[in-house]
Amino acid sequence: MKKTLLLLLMLTGLSVNAQFWTVKSTGFATVSRGLGSISIVDANNVWAIAVDGSAAASLVVKEITRSSDGGNTWTPTTLALGPGTAGLGLSSISAVSGTTAWISANPGTGNTGGVWKTVNSGAAFTKQTTAAFTAASFTNFVYFWDGNNGIAQGDPDPTFFEIYTTSNGGTNWTRVVTGNIPATSPAGNEFGYSNNYYVSGDTIWFGTSSGRLYRSVDKGLNWTVSQAPAVTDFGSATTGGAYAFSSPLNGLLVTKTGQIFTTSDGGTSYTEIAATGFFNGDIAYVPGTTGTYVTTGTTGSSYTTDAGLTWTNIDALQHTVVSFLDGNTGFTGGFTTSATVGGVSKYTGNVLKTNTFNASKFSTYPNPVSNNVTISNTENILLTDVNITDINGRTVKSVKVNNLSEVEMNVSELGAGVYFMNITSDAGKAVKKFIKN
Repeated sequence: MKKTLLLLLMLTGLSVNAQFWTVKSTGFATVSRGLGSISIVDANNVWAIAVDGSAAASLVVKEITRSSDGGNTWTPTTLALGPGTAGLGLSSISAVSGTTAWISANPGTGNTGGVWKTVNSGAAFTKQTTAAFTAASFTNFVYFWDGNNGIAQGDPDPTFFEIYTTSNGGTNWTRVVTGNIPATSPAGNEFGYSNNYYVSGDTIWFGTSSGRLYRSVDKGLNWTVSQAPAVTDFGSATTGGAYAFSSPLNGLLVTKTGQIFTTSDGGTSYTEIAATGFFNGDIAYVPGTTGTYVTTGTTGSSYTTDAGLTWTNIDALQHTVVSFLDGNTGFTGGFTTSATVGGVSKYTGNVLKTNTFNASKFSTYPNPVSNNVTISNTENILLTDVNITDINGRTVKSVKVNNLSEVEMNVSELGAGVYFMNITSDAGKAVKKFIKN
């Protein structure tokens, strides 16, 4: 059976650096339950799926856990996916609210994987049958940009990855035609991994067993592929790697051999940089910041605020996946040591709030805003550029400023949601968060 890209070793000595991570309980009753996928909706609502971290790790764990209070308390649920699903295991979760989420399930003997949706906070999941994954395909992940637009990716059948997209919440899924997807290499013998993908704006990537990154800039409708440096298999414990992107073009790749690479063209080409102190189990960009990433692994976690040039070690403990909403909200998976201890850690530090000193000098109003938002300061700091990014790090508006201390910007064309103003001034850079009505 195909292996999954998970860190499945039991965590011992579960205590983390209180200045960065604070341990919480996922509520899973079984010891050595870990997290294999985390979906952060907002500062309050977080979802995650369970994986088995025991020595007899299997793919048949069908448990999720959910928090509605910012990750302080979690409620676990054992899923009933319907007749004939006993052998299925969960591979990823994607949520858009406290009530609505999708999970992908990979096949066991005699079972076919696919996508299931809940609209009642996980009390019940219904299979979305038009994501008609074949028995030969291993459903690796599902992701939704919003309540309508989503993607689900499975392994090749037979020589092209089985990929589906939807624009109506999964009521109807359409398989991406093979002409829009590069063929596998070796033909028919390349596959993906559970929860191995990354999203920035409309751009999405997934890694393969051949060390390649598939990339789509239009929510999965069309794809290109490129070879990652120093990676021959993203699932390998020795020649694998992990990747994250701060924008559709800029990102980092860390390898199991201890190398780190930057890319400024979405992963087509890379530049190796000299860096030490990072970990290579998983990596996440911190939206709303400039060049801030967090890495986790079996022997620790670390962070950078300068796009990988320098890293600060956090701890020397074991972590699984990591995910951040912004510089205030982030989580990393661990493993339970009892029914009431461990399994997830919540970011509770303040070191990722980059440029806090400069940001405190600026005022943005009104907030929330409908049409025009003003940036001002009382210290005659002169602004030169303002770039607005969404929560995925995608630049949605840019304005050149001719050394003014106060700027008014029209944001009426932006959709409702959370945005970040990335301010460049003669006093340095700052990030200010605002809400668009």
